[in-house]
Amino acid sequence: MRYIKNTGKAMVIATLALFTVLSACKKDSEFFDIEDPQGIDSRIWSDQGAVGLFLNRTYGLVIPQWPTLGGIHNTSDELNNANTAFLYGTLVENSVTDIGTGNGITTNRYFDIRRCNIAIEGLNTNSTLPEVTRTTLKGQFFFLRAFVYFRLVSLYGGVPLILQSQTLEDELNVPRAKTSECIAAIVKDLDSAIAYLPATWPTSDKGRITRAAASATKGKVLMYWASPQFNPTNIASRWEDAYQANLAAYNQCIADGHSLFPTYANIFTTEDNVEVLLVRKYSAARDVGTNTEAITRPDSETDGASGSNQPTWNLVQAYTMSDGLPTNHASSGYNNIMFWQNRDPRFAASIAYNGGVWPLSGKATRKQWSHTGVPDEAAGTIVTGFYCKRLTNNTLTPAQSVYNSNSGGGSGMDWIEMRFAEVVLNLAECANETNRLTEAKDNVRRIRQRAGIVVGSFDYGLDVAADMASMRSLILNERMVEFAMEGKRYWDLRRTRNYGLISARQSYKLAAKLPYVAGNLPANPVAGRIYIDAPDAFGVRPRDTANLNNQSVYTAIYTTPGTIASLEGSNVISIPAKYYFYPFPNFFSQNFFLEQTSGWINGTFDPLQ
Repeated sequence: MRYIKNTGKAMVIATLALFTVLSACKKDSEFFDIEDPQGIDSRIWSDQGAVGLFLNRTYGLVIPQWPTLGGIHNTSDELNNANTAFLYGTLVENSVTDIGTGNGITTNRYFDIRRCNIAIEGLNTNSTLPEVTRTTLKGQFFFLRAFVYFRLVSLYGGVPLILQSQTLEDELNVPRAKTSECIAAIVKDLDSAIAYLPATWPTSDKGRITRAAASATKGKVLMYWASPQFNPTNIASRWEDAYQANLAAYNQCIADGHSLFPTYANIFTTEDNVEVLLVRKYSAARDVGTNTEAITRPDSETDGASGSNQPTWNLVQAYTMSDGLPTNHASSGYNNIMFWQNRDPRFAASIAYNGGVWPLSGKATRKQWSHTGVPDEAAGTIVTGFYCKRLTNNTLTPAQSVYNSNSGGGSGMDWIEMRFAEVVLNLAECANETNRLTEAKDNVRRIRQRAGIVVGSFDYGLDVAADMASMRSLILNERMVEFAMEGKRYWDLRRTRNYGLISARQSYKLAAKLPYVAGNLPANPVAGRIYIDAPDAFGVRPRDTANLNNQSVYTAIYTTPGTIASLEGSNVISIPAKYYFYPFPNFFSQNFFLEQTSGWINGTFDPLQ
């Protein structure tokens, strides 16, 4: 899907050496991939189609894709996939290369920033397009520039702040700006985006930035600036600024038609729903797909790589009971053997556990099995004992679930970078940090009501939070559950300086106990034993007819509770405090204008200023 329509007019572009005029038959991705900003013919800024292609490419470079499984920024205590160098404290100066590793279009984020600078300047000074068209285009470039800078600042602290187009020779010959200066510039860009962007786009332009998305991002930026990562001394005025920005974002979202989508389980499978704010569009067509479906499914229901995105026992424990009480509360009624019963409905929507219904491939009554020795899944693919249900499309066959860049396929599921629920919880957090406890609870209550949690005797479980500190912990846990497997956990622990909450990732596995036996029927069955995975003459397996919601039946078949084990082996989680701000990688640190981040080799730059 495209972010902006092409008018079909010819594009005029000059190359660096020859300034040759090219025709519009080139691929979108090839347009403007030049190193010299002065090599672009100024006439393009008066051609909406030309600017459109330039903008399309910028969206493609900037808007996040599906999180990288096992990447540093998707590593926490919620999934089996992890970057172990991060967890075990062995990152080095060249480990975090988000800012770039070279001087090229896709290897240096300052090329993204340059694209935005060029476009803003061109639309300001060399365009004859109608003003409303120019401002709408500029609004998107302001947002995209702010988004790039925000990602860099959240990782490194202050970075070189370049807001005008420069030649390659001059691009990074400037020192790192203070983090406070970068935040101010990001907010200014987002204010411009809010002022210039529309409330909605036509259906054909879904995926483009709206004023609500820009407002929500501004609130998020200021919340980061107020959070302990950047604000360890807890400067109160930052939290008040963040509260006001997130309240404005909430109201803007409501005014522009955004709300919580009624069915939590279908947020990702229902495209362009009312909750979506910032999205990267995908489809099942070639070159614009994703293989997330196949790699998330269990081995038994896909034709390719599988078994990623497996939730940990840590995440399973984070879900409250159906009335919002944590499992360790005296009145929770939690059963550590029948752990899935009477839980927050988001548990059933997200977590596939042994014996639970998961109707993949259109099989309405299909159950997922992950006990030790189950023959359905390939050896070694059951890592945690659980699978992720949220990011899958139940109607696809195993063959359809696989994406191939040459032929397409897969679910084509969009990546939702930000949804309205995040605005609600951002506002709740900022309200709590500014002594507005009642308002903070009101917003979490909205999230829990949508989830299907019942009011119970403890106001959806909110009565357990009697002060700012306990509410802070409740909100952090709520975010872990609400955004489970959406790549948010790492960032939340980072900005709140809570890496210490990442404990050993755990699995929970069940084993059959005699007379019950798992696995295929052996050549010489033992009399009196019941082979739970082996079909009888009618194709029926004993496991499928067992009522596992009956505790006496469940405990008769399995040794309970299950075995809890660490995924870390002999390694110990050890995340140094210096990881809250990463060092510039080697390519950038070779520039003598740039100070290295404090805490790293030769580091002198203070990211808290």
